[in-house]
Amino acid sequence: AGLAALLPPLTAGAAAGNAANALRTITLSQAKLNELVAKRFPYTRNFSGLADLSLQSPRLRLLPQDNRLGTAMDLVVAERLTGTRYSGGIDLDYGLRFDEQEGAIRMADVKVNRIAVDQVPPAQRQLISQYAPRAAETLLSNVVLYRIPDEYLGMARNLGWVVSTLRVQADGLRIELGPQGAR
Repeated sequence: AGLAALLPPLTAGAAAGNAANALRTITLSQAKLNELVAKRFPYTRNFSGLADLSLQSPRLRLLPQDNRLGTAMDLVVAERLTGTRYSGGIDLDYGLRFDEQEGAIRMADVKVNRIAVDQVPPAQRQLISQYAPRAAETLLSNVVLYRIPDEYLGMARNLGWVVSTLRVQADGLRIELGPQGAR
């Protein structure tokens, strides 16, 4: 009877502990990551009124061995003066960083692996291969991929927790929270 009387409080404590542990991780599946990345596109930039660059149709891949994400996209360059349009593709990979002030996960350390623009005259092809990778890395650095919901972030902060780890896994992204200072 004494053991039976102790059981309900222990189970309640264990349930509360499990709830707190459940709050410690957020897992975003590859499908969810694809959906989040797709919301950021098309991504269009104007270059001094001379040309527009549009990145479209992102296709995300997980790179757990490097703790990075990769994305291949279609690109369109439209010259404003001539009206000429060029299409092609870009493939890049990037790490992730947590912006604590905004509660956002951002692209970091963007690396262009391949950029190809079809039917570009040879003189412009040289310029593209020389300058386009760096321009793309600069443009896409710090793009927000995901914002942790305010209510979730608020609960974590009330517990003294912060995002401690962003881990790309074979099935998605795992966001781990832990006590502040335990990074």
